[in-house]
Amino acid sequence: MIQKKVPDGSAAESVVRRQMEAQYGDKLKNVTFRKAWYSASGTKEFWEVEGTVEWKKGLFKKEKRNFRYQIDPDQGNIMGKEEMIPK
Repeated sequence: MIQKKVPDGSAAESVVRRQMEAQYGDKLKNVTFRKAWYSASGTKEFWEVEGTVEWKKGLFKKEKRNFRYQIDPDQGNIMGKEEMIPK
């Protein structure tokens, strides 16, 4: 049996958190996860992770976005992402 690199939802959240830290650096204020679940589309399986990211933009302003990432459970790579600006 092949050992999966991302065996559970918390490991998938860790992959997303590392991506956010690399993307926003020291401007990252907060990453909140709402849910993580295992999905399949045809023959491809993946972890989906939803949440909200908040980062500093300028001296006093903060920006917030909702996100959804798809993580490959075998390799631990990000397969897709979507970011939405909350209303």
